[in-house]
Amino acid sequence: MELQAELTGRDGLKRAWRVRCDPQGELRGLLAGLSQLREEVTALLGPLVQQESVAAPGVRGEDGGDDGDADEEEEEQEEEEEEGKHINTKAYSDGPPLKRTKTHS
Repeated sequence: MELQAELTGRDGLKRAWRVRCDPQGELRGLLAGLSQLREEVTALLGPLVQQESVAAPGVRGEDGGDDGDADEEEEEQEEEEEEGKHINTKAYSDGPPLKRTKTHS
C-alpha cells in the first residue's frame, strides 16, 4: 500500500510525496505511513511557518494566537450588555399576549 500527497506552494511549485505503508496489517501500516507523511510535511512546512510568523509579528492564524478575535469578542459582549439595558421589562396587566391569527394568502 502507498500514500500519495501533493503540496502546491504559493509560488505554484508542486511537491509530491509517496510513502510506502508496511503490510503489518493494513490498518497499522496505514497509520505508520500517515505518521511518516505527517512528519515529512511538518519538517517541510515548519521553516515556512517560522518565516511568516517573523514577517508578520502580532498576527497569527488559527493556532489561538493574537489575531484580533479577542477584540471582536469584547465588542460582542459590550453589544450584548447594551442590548440587555434596553429590554422591555414592563408587566402586562391585561393578561397574556393575544394569540396570533393565521392570515390566508
